[in-house]
Amino acid sequence: MQTKTIKLKSVFVLLVWFSFIIWPISVKGQQRSHLLFFKDNLIHFNPAHAGVDPSKIQIGSRSQWLGIKDAPNTNSLRYISAKKKNVTWGYNIETDRVFIENKNSISADYSYQLKLGDQKTIYLGMRVGIYSYNFDVNDLVRVTNEPNEMLEAVRGYVGNIIGVGLYYSDVREKVEHFFSYSIPNIVSLKRFKAENGITTQVTDRVHHYFVGGSIIKMGENSLIPHFLVRHVKYAPVLYSVLVGFDFRKNFELGFGVTNNDYLSGYFSLKKTKKYNISIGYEFANNSQKTALRKGTVEFNLIYKLSNMTGKEMKIETIKTKGID
Repeated sequence: MQTKTIKLKSVFVLLVWFSFIIWPISVKGQQRSHLLFFKDNLIHFNPAHAGVDPSKIQIGSRSQWLGIKDAPNTNSLRYISAKKKNVTWGYNIETDRVFIENKNSISADYSYQLKLGDQKTIYLGMRVGIYSYNFDVNDLVRVTNEPNEMLEAVRGYVGNIIGVGLYYSDVREKVEHFFSYSIPNIVSLKRFKAENGITTQVTDRVHHYFVGGSIIKMGENSLIPHFLVRHVKYAPVLYSVLVGFDFRKNFELGFGVTNNDYLSGYFSLKKTKKYNISIGYEFANNSQKTALRKGTVEFNLIYKLSNMTGKEMKIETIKTKGID
């Protein structure tokens, strides 16, 4: 009877989740920043990933176009709770600045785990929150100080966040495969503001994120190929492919390429039981001549509040059953 109840609950969760996934296909939503550490900071795009790793605190920072004033800068602080009855909660604070634009958001993630056996697991996630957008027109470099009605009509705004995501994991003794699909915000936003006879319009579009990869064990080391695809209507599709090399779970070294003519490299220190520290750098492919080709630095810090991951527990279960 208990097993039947669990199955019915799982079916209900799946139906609710799919209703949210199908609904936003043609609507418009909030934009997101690209990250070099999308594998380790996947919760930035996908609320379902909150249930994959153990409880932790995570801090991330990304500074683009080094040396250029008011260049894009993204910062985040996250807390992931311990899993209880297949449910994990995550809490996020994010800031994003691009020139005169300032975005601040706060949100909460809900992740539900559905086991498909000893090896395969699906996580379904939902995010709710609120964000604010502000425009500091005083930072604009103007030719004249004469009043400009067009600039005076520019105003900040506040919006809601409702995001959905799916994460699939197949953990085996020698290899693990994972796949993620998410929409960070499905809320439709097309805002008009009339002031002094001038109408301003704000329109944001839905971002679709596809992330996948494998962890291939080679003795005490691992090869970790992974990719990201970002699709936005009326914008070029972004592809990013990275290959990481994990050395005895002490550190990870990786290299990647993105179809916007940028190359990247990163280093992650994993030796300590409580901390993971990562730093990465993106640089332009010099064969392409463009007006702006500056580097990007990204930093990621994870403080583990618990050590045993769900993946390790699954592998340990498989080994124990094999012995029995």
